[in-house]
Amino acid sequence: MPEDKGIGSKILGLFVESEGEAKPKDAGELSRFGLKTPPKSAAEEVAELARASGAPAAGTAAAPPPPPSSPSPEPPLKLAPASAPGAAVDFAAIFKDAGMDPAELDRVGQAEALLSKLPATIGQVEKRAIVEASLKAFGFEIEKIVTAAQNQKRALDAYVRVNETAAAKANQEAEAKIKSLTEQIAQLRADVEKRGAGLTQLTAKAQDRKVQVQKVLEFFSSPETPKT
Repeated sequence: MPEDKGIGSKILGLFVESEGEAKPKDAGELSRFGLKTPPKSAAEEVAELARASGAPAAGTAAAPPPPPSSPSPEPPLKLAPASAPGAAVDFAAIFKDAGMDPAELDRVGQAEALLSKLPATIGQVEKRAIVEASLKAFGFEIEKIVTAAQNQKRALDAYVRVNETAAAKANQEAEAKIKSLTEQIAQLRADVEKRGAGLTQLTAKAQDRKVQVQKVLEFFSSPETPKT
């Protein structure tokens, strides 16, 4: 009977043995599908992810998930320092200020690394099936990844809002200062023009007075005309 499974199903078969049971298969079974043994399989990546995050191995009882709780209040985040456009953003510091557990950050980072190593030739549905089966095989809780990613989004949204509010306030203060300075500049220009007009008027009046004084000087300094 011809093989009718797609590449996603074939790769998924490398991780899923049967419903409810999963384990990575060896290089011999990889060769059955004409696939080369990668330097590090997705299963191995997941295993590292599980170990780094403290997840129990397959067959080990996992701790029950905590009961749902109400949304936590918005974290007290710091303002972004003034920087040039295009400067790098220290996301690690943002998440730290938001009070996120380093294990949460590592969980999302490891998941991102795993997703980046999936073949680009298969569809999104097949990719998700492979990842979910692999994570389940090693007892890794996908819900924790989702929760951690949502917490990062909340922290980023809060961080942006904090800086938007601060920027709006700073801009309002700057506009008020610009208005005040503009009015001062206008007043100073008016004072300059007023002084200039006053000086012009003073110079004209002084010149008129000099003419009158010159007449007196000329009268007393001119020689007497001899009588004949």
